[in-house]
Amino acid sequence: MTTRELTRIAMMGTLLYIVFHAFSNILYLELITFTILSFSQVFAKRDTVLACVLFASLHMLLHGVLIWNIAYLLIFPAYGYLFASMKRLFKGHLLVTALAAGICSFLIGQLVDLPFILFSKTVTMFYLLLGLKTSLIQGSLTFIATLFLYEPVQNVLMRIKDQ
Repeated sequence: MTTRELTRIAMMGTLLYIVFHAFSNILYLELITFTILSFSQVFAKRDTVLACVLFASLHMLLHGVLIWNIAYLLIFPAYGYLFASMKRLFKGHLLVTALAAGICSFLIGQLVDLPFILFSKTVTMFYLLLGLKTSLIQGSLTFIATLFLYEPVQNVLMRIKDQ
């Protein structure tokens, strides 16, 4: 790996951390899925996945090794890999891209609650049901944000990549 690639991955991971925390204070607005999707469509699969691992590791380092932070370490790199693997499907299909972002954003809320099954199935079902409304709104907002922001962000990322 070259210094340029390492720097790009570090910048992408840092940007994921900034996006995650900047929007975590706004109820229901989650744009990290959108950001990972945007990165995966411009940069190499390896770079996107490593940036997600860096983000999750940085998040755990600064906020503690908690069960949902460990879930981030599994979910976000998987999303990066999934989105990068679906580049051809997303190219030229904004509605499909936005739908994928919305569904994956919805799933984050549900997937993060799954590790609680280690403690109790009842607690896990309680968390899943209570979080359903939040996850639905979150997924819908990510779908809408992707419809409006995807193409402008792609243009900027392409210019950055070409420089």
